[in-house]
Amino acid sequence: MRIGQRGRAMLSYAALIRTLTEPVTAVLAVLAVFSTAWFALSFARPLAPPIVAWVPVPLSFGLAALAAERVARTAALAAPTRLFWRRLAVALGVMTLALISNGHDALSGPGAPHQQVEPLTILMYLAGLMVALWALLRLPGAPRSRKVRLTLGLDSGVVMLAGGLFVGYFTVYGSPEALSATGSAWWALTVITLGFLTILAVVKLALSGNGTLDRGALSVLGLAALAGALGGALMPVIQSKPYLHVGHVSVPAAAFLAAVSAGLQRRTGTAQVPLPRPRRPFSLLPYAAIVATDALLLFATRSASSQIRLVVIGTIALTALVVMRQIAAFYDNANLLARLDASMLEVSRHEQRFRSLVQNSSDVITINDVDGKYVYISPSVEAILGISVRQWLGRPVHDFVHPDDRDALMEMSHRLRERPGVTATCQVRMRHADGGWRWAEVVSTNRMDDPTVRGIVSNTRDITETKRFQDELAHQATHDALTLLANRTLFTEQASGALSAGGGVSLALIDLDDFKTINDRLGHAVGDAVLVAVAGRLRKCARPGDSVARLGGDEFAVLLRDVTPKQADRIVEQIITVLGAPVNVEGHDLLVQASIGLVDGEPGMGSSELLRRADVAMYAAKEQGRSRCVRYAAEMDLRAIEYAQLGAELRRAVDSGELFLMYQPVVTLPAGEVSAVEALVRWQHPERGLVSPAEFVPVAERNGTIVQLGAWVLREACRQMVEWRQTYGDAAPSRVGVNVSARQLREPGFAQTVADVLHETGLGPGDLLVEITETAVFDGGPALEAVHALRELGVSVALDDFGTGHSSLGLLRTCPVDVLKVDKSFVDGVTGTVEQAAIATSLAHIAQALRLRAVAEGVETAAQAKRLYQLGYRLAQGFHFARPLSPEDVGSRLSARADAEKESPDSWDPPALAS
Repeated sequence: MRIGQRGRAMLSYAALIRTLTEPVTAVLAVLAVFSTAWFALSFARPLAPPIVAWVPVPLSFGLAALAAERVARTAALAAPTRLFWRRLAVALGVMTLALISNGHDALSGPGAPHQQVEPLTILMYLAGLMVALWALLRLPGAPRSRKVRLTLGLDSGVVMLAGGLFVGYFTVYGSPEALSATGSAWWALTVITLGFLTILAVVKLALSGNGTLDRGALSVLGLAALAGALGGALMPVIQSKPYLHVGHVSVPAAAFLAAVSAGLQRRTGTAQVPLPRPRRPFSLLPYAAIVATDALLLFATRSASSQIRLVVIGTIALTALVVMRQIAAFYDNANLLARLDASMLEVSRHEQRFRSLVQNSSDVITINDVDGKYVYISPSVEAILGISVRQWLGRPVHDFVHPDDRDALMEMSHRLRERPGVTATCQVRMRHADGGWRWAEVVSTNRMDDPTVRGIVSNTRDITETKRFQDELAHQATHDALTLLANRTLFTEQASGALSAGGGVSLALIDLDDFKTINDRLGHAVGDAVLVAVAGRLRKCARPGDSVARLGGDEFAVLLRDVTPKQADRIVEQIITVLGAPVNVEGHDLLVQASIGLVDGEPGMGSSELLRRADVAMYAAKEQGRSRCVRYAAEMDLRAIEYAQLGAELRRAVDSGELFLMYQPVVTLPAGEVSAVEALVRWQHPERGLVSPAEFVPVAERNGTIVQLGAWVLREACRQMVEWRQTYGDAAPSRVGVNVSARQLREPGFAQTVADVLHETGLGPGDLLVEITETAVFDGGPALEAVHALRELGVSVALDDFGTGHSSLGLLRTCPVDVLKVDKSFVDGVTGTVEQAAIATSLAHIAQALRLRAVAEGVETAAQAKRLYQLGYRLAQGFHFARPLSPEDVGSRLSARADAEKESPDSWDPPALAS
């Protein structure tokens, strides 16, 4: 604050120096000095004709009017400021004319020079002062309350009355010769009126202030007003020297000060200036007026009784005003006390409300001293932990905490004591009166520096149920919902830990042979039962300490710890034997066989390499006739050569037209009407026949062909969608879904490629749905940027196989998706137990909360479709509704739908989708 005031003072000082060096101000300074010197030298005897003394008087006011008008033309100033200075320029101009008339009155007529003032001159003076006063009174002031305005009015009245007494006394009673010299009462009227107006202007400037004028300019302008008033007050002193006039000195001085004020305003007041905070909450001016009036009363008691009468009357009136002001102050104090009482009552109510909240809160609020002992605990502790408040007070925190959690709690308390104001959180188990333990979340804040607390304030709430639910969710996130085995994520962590720990580690990767045939012929319900039976048999084969997992689909893995290669061989042989026994499911005796890849861990090997080698060995087992185990050997990596050959053939296939698209409908629930289609790429190899996407898509990902392949799929799907729209109109699907790989998303300019395809085919952005996986965008980077760019184009985005990848809910905040496609593995369990359907239920709720469309994938039965509808799903796809269809088959269904809607739009039931 002081630095700011010092800076403003330096700025005003620099502006003052520049103002004094201006031509107009310099001329006025010369005129003021000349007039003062002439007046002083002529006081004893006249030096020259009186007109020499009168010429600078109107000239100075004319120059001051020019300075004020120059400020009024400054465009950088606020409008109210420029208007004030324009009015002041008019007032100074009128006063200039009045001074010319006054000089003419003094230098003409019988007995000239004299101090005779004609009525016309007096009226001109009054007009000029009225314009100046009007300009001052029209200045906008700071907003004030009614009581503040009353106090300001009373203070102004005190000052004006005191000033009026002085003017009246010294003008009328102090120099009666002045009245006789002028020959009329106009002089007394002029002096008294001008004195009152000047005092009122000074009061306006001194007491009220405003936020429009520069503070320095305002102060100098007040000095100019006082200089003018001083001239009138000193008139009686020179009434015996008619060739002199006090205006010869006071008018040039006032004009000089007015010009300085104008220069300061023009240089420093380029914006509205906020009023500075007063140094005291009251004004000394009214009290100074009272002191001056008392002094006048003492002085007047030495004079005649008629003089005393005037002073006494004024003193009484002044005293009355002061009393009124004090009454107003007392009234303010009374209101202040009333508000204080009301505030105290409100504080008391707040305290009672807070006490009630604390006592009835479900959380426990505690305060511990520096030694960790309880000094306060809210009564809610009895309801939560069943232990009375008296048993807590004075005892340390760790007495009630589980031994395994004490170190964590004590470490947090130690950190808090070292840093006042810091908040920390921990979760611990706390003793219950029944002898059990309850999970609690403790949020503690160091309030040692608060004199009203002097302790660690903690808010403790029971999270036992929340913790149990979190554990269940964590288990579901790391375990397969169908078989309750560990999933790929957990198994990978277990494998990494086993490899890091050292010792003999072997991995058996198990893939069921011909499991797809079971699913296709007998349905997924039977297939699921087979998977559960296989999981149970693998558990029985595993030893304590081994890990069994379902990695996905019909793929299982067994991690063998502390095992030799021979022991691993025996365990795998046992697995083959156990799995070879028929499985009876729903009256079907099914023979389940498996191809197993076995690999031994090596020093420095990671879990991904271990799984890769097991996968290579497992495929080798399938190639050797299935239902067998093959141990990994380095030469098996030659399979990569075949992958390279397949990749080269795939590049040729894109150009030679060997690829084609199938479309699987996405239907509405429960009606089963086609809402959209998903484009699925197929490869008709001239020698290999129909190559599965599961075989060639990974190869395309590995060698980069996926970019070229994906561009072809995108263009063909968009073209086909436009053709359907043109042929079937509203009966056509609302959008077509195209799967996009992580490699495509990371490709520079992918969003522009999509935009070019849309422009080329004429498909609208809203008719395209780009389907991506969680893994593709989990790490952010260019892939996530590409997704944002797609959304800016207006293209919809779907998260495919949601829940099987990283499954981070935070991804839904960072990735702008419109659709969640729930993986078949979660859909399979919707007709089972509540636990099996939990994830599908949760995903439906998440999608609804985030206003996303949820699509259930892999729906195979009517029971699943019905249950999904009950869970809130409104879109689904799967074999229950339709297998992937050729464009011609889709067209036939769309045509049938369009014809049926024309014949009977209310009763049409899509037969293929409802079966």
